[in-house]
Amino acid sequence: MVVRLKSVLKNPVSPLALRATALAIAIFWLRSGDFSFLKLLLLSVLFLFLYLKPALGVAKFMISALVLGVIIVFAPHVGELIGFYVNLALSALGFLLLGIKNLIFTKRQNLYYLMHLVLMTGLASLFALSIISPILFFVLAFFLFREFYIVMTPERPELLSLIAALEGMLVMQVAWVTSFFPTSFLISSAILVLLTFIFHDALIHHFKNTFSKDVAIRSIAMFLALALLILVLPVWGFR
Repeated sequence: MVVRLKSVLKNPVSPLALRATALAIAIFWLRSGDFSFLKLLLLSVLFLFLYLKPALGVAKFMISALVLGVIIVFAPHVGELIGFYVNLALSALGFLLLGIKNLIFTKRQNLYYLMHLVLMTGLASLFALSIISPILFFVLAFFLFREFYIVMTPERPELLSLIAALEGMLVMQVAWVTSFFPTSFLISSAILVLLTFIFHDALIHHFKNTFSKDVAIRSIAMFLALALLILVLPVWGFR
């Protein structure tokens, strides 16, 4: 029993799980009941402590940490079971962020890609709900895209800022157009994230010199399939 306990404690995932659990408790506490400055201050201090210790990868994933913090604070407080799932998803993002930053996971790029798309979903939802302004949405999307390309394709750093700015402007324009659609914010957010995924996939293959006709056909087919799925979702027409 003692040997098994020691092996568990030596596992690098164990301290990560403890840190993520502490962050999850703080997230649930902040988003339950009335919002207060004291809650925000304590969560901010805990979040910074967990993120900055150890200092490994602090600057590399700082934008993801900032966007996650914005989503945690500004996401609507929903009661009952839906609110529980939202808080659970935010806690899972915190777990992924700490694990990726501290090099705990083996397939870090795949998990980072997943975390990036979920963060973009949250950011797009805040914009669709008019919680954040268009300017703030563009700024956060630009830096989030720039971080993404630096992490995924570090071979072409001279073009990354330009690519991130152009993609951010395009997503911003699409977000503005979809705001006039008779859809729920979930549909608008899904469309933005779908476009983001298609752009990311094509550009990553381009930077890695692996872009081909098959990749283009696959991306177009995936776009059409997911777009059709979005259009037939039962939430169409609800706000």
